[in-house]
Amino acid sequence: MASKLSIYKSALRYLGNAAGVASLTEASPARRALDDVWTEAGEYMLAKGLWNFAIRSSEFQNDEDVEPLFGYQYAFSKPSDWVRTVSISTDPTFMVGFEDFADETSYWYANSDTLYIRYVSNDDDYGWNIGAWREPFAQAFAAYLAFQCALPISADKGTRTDLFNLSKALLTEAKTLDAVDERVAYSPAGRLVQSRLRRGSLTGTRRGL
Repeated sequence: MASKLSIYKSALRYLGNAAGVASLTEASPARRALDDVWTEAGEYMLAKGLWNFAIRSSEFQNDEDVEPLFGYQYAFSKPSDWVRTVSISTDPTFMVGFEDFADETSYWYANSDTLYIRYVSNDDDYGWNIGAWREPFAQAFAAYLAFQCALPISADKGTRTDLFNLSKALLTEAKTLDAVDERVAYSPAGRLVQSRLRRGSLTGTRRGL
């Protein structure tokens, strides 16, 4: 299970600092450098993928105090913990496709007064729940922390370049492994296909099938 201390230790190992840190309150330049970039780096990493551990599903009612975008009847305010939108539906099971919406700045717009939205959340119980992070993500985060802290800690530009490339590679691997855990998503049938299916169902009913 990942922890802030274990990620700090990994970041310092990537920097070649074998001594590492003994605690999160240790009075050392390395620990302070990691503290300085921790939140910024975490928000960056959460925004880089549709991480399963960070996805939150919620029902949203239209915000009557917000003027809807031209062409839409309703506006929906994004929650304070929103990072990225994953999917939007008018069906709470998310099995029905829905594309008639706009995603702009701090709002979503649609012609339905209720939306069900899956999004990457930076809430403490979702994206910032470190205990839920899988090790590939934790290591990618540690490598990115090391990249951000390379010059303050090691003063070696070559090391920083290497860490940048390593963090990209680990991030790609983490995203690939995380995607394997996501259930297979099937593209919803279009209107023409749905219409044909309905006609076929009605024909079968009339025939007693």
